Amino acid sequence: MNKQSIILFFILQVIVAHAQVLNTHLITIDTTWSSDTVKIYQDIVISNGATLQIDPGVYVEFQGNFSLDVYGKILGFGNPNDSIVFSVIDHTAIDDTSSLQGGWGGIRLFTNSSDTSSFRYCRFSYGKAVVPSETWDNPNNENNKGGAVYLNGYAHLVISNSTFYHNRANYSGGGINIQNCISIKLLNNTFKYNIVYSDGGGGFIKSCNHSLVSENLFVWNEAFAHLPNNYIAGSGGGLSLHSNSTVVNNRFFNNNSVSGTLYFSTFRSFIYNNLIANNMGPGLLVDVWYNGNTKLINNTIVNNLGYDPVGGIYFFSKRVIMRNNIVYGNEFFQTWHEPIQVFNPYPNGDKADFAYSCNPDEPIYYEGEGNITSDPLFVNPTAGAGPEYDGLSADWSLQSNSPCINSGTPDTTGLLLPELDLADNPRIFGNRIDMGAYENQHVWVKINDSPAFADQIKVYPNPGTNRIMVQLSENTQEAWIELLDGTGQRVLLESVYSNLCLFTPTHLPSGIYFYRIYNWDQVFKKGKWVKL
Repeated sequence: MNKQSIILFFILQVIVAHAQVLNTHLITIDTTWSSDTVKIYQDIVISNGATLQIDPGVYVEFQGNFSLDVYGKILGFGNPNDSIVFSVIDHTAIDDTSSLQGGWGGIRLFTNSSDTSSFRYCRFSYGKAVVPSETWDNPNNENNKGGAVYLNGYAHLVISNSTFYHNRANYSGGGINIQNCISIKLLNNTFKYNIVYSDGGGGFIKSCNHSLVSENLFVWNEAFAHLPNNYIAGSGGGLSLHSNSTVVNNRFFNNNSVSGTLYFSTFRSFIYNNLIANNMGPGLLVDVWYNGNTKLINNTIVNNLGYDPVGGIYFFSKRVIMRNNIVYGNEFFQTWHEPIQVFNPYPNGDKADFAYSCNPDEPIYYEGEGNITSDPLFVNPTAGAGPEYDGLSADWSLQSNSPCINSGTPDTTGLLLPELDLADNPRIFGNRIDMGAYENQHVWVKINDSPAFADQIKVYPNPGTNRIMVQLSENTQEAWIELLDGTGQRVLLESVYSNLCLFTPTHLPSGIYFYRIYNWDQVFKKGKWVKL
């Protein structure tokens, strides 16, 4: 064997050592995938009682439309620098719904009454749930649902810090379809370019007892279909909910659907601090009838372009409680009717519970206390309505002279507000909440954006008990420390009179507080302080 052949032999050995080809379709014992690449040539089944763990950096490559069926447990734990990837070897035919080619069959979780499966820092792309032999509008075929992840009858699922990109399903749940579970948590994920014909472009959730959707981004997803006689259909371009849910601090941009970018049909949900901008179709459709008890609090629903005259909120029940929302700049893509921001087509003489919000409509179907019609004065909004404009690149926080600042409801009792707004600042700053998803934190700016400068100013121990040490940089003078509680109320204000000062907040109960180190008009540093 010559020198070149020996080198080639060792290179091939290294490649083989870092790639794994699965030769069995059934996993019956606890298994770990740790190879650089795992190639899948058939459907894989994880039996009840078995756990599949996938290590950071593994690339799971499906060689065709094969699925990973879970009856036991699957744990995919990537990390910020080394994610786990689920994809297909060839995705060129992903948009051809007459064929299974171009996509893999998704991760599909079935009948399990107790286990929790979890994914973090994973990327799911080119999952494809279609049945080529039948039309897309069959709601009873589960193979038409959930492009990348489908769940039915599985107990618990947690997905965090992950990306769903360019997945597709025929009927519902372009990215994910979750049904009949005990709990589902979607935390800090991105859903982008996922497509479905009927319901839930980014995701679809139905009949789960506890659904939490928080800190996610839904952008350029689609739930849209052309029907006979020039009809169009599709609901929940970003997300479709048919389960009592908490939906907080999410962003929806440039999605496309006929019936609501965020669509839900449950009688008890909490929709807080969400930003819904520049979508095609109304921003929010509340398909709740009769005895609904859903709360829409502090949402910013702006510059959406409706297929009918409603571009903002479309709702069907007077039992929906709406507070502190900004519903502004939403338009109708035709010119025969003035756009309507908030609309109930069947009011039956009843007024909606709509108060302390910003909305330029004439209050025909609501006449709540504290509503204003003025321009909310965003910092840098898009130039117009609809997906022609990039809602993600705009700044939807409030200018310092916005009429929406300190104009929300003066009494937040019973609203169950989250501690933080959409920018992770205290939800109430000062004595009264603002309208919209962002709480204005006054007009202070940092004296220096350099992390090195901020690192010179220290607040410790953190967490702490009854002692706070504040250490200033050498060039910082005339500073104060301010502590705010979770409602935005000031609970401590002290002068920092030297480069190292000790403060004793013995009067404060245990909890999370927010601190600012500042002088007359500039913030030097801000953050959280936890008292144990």
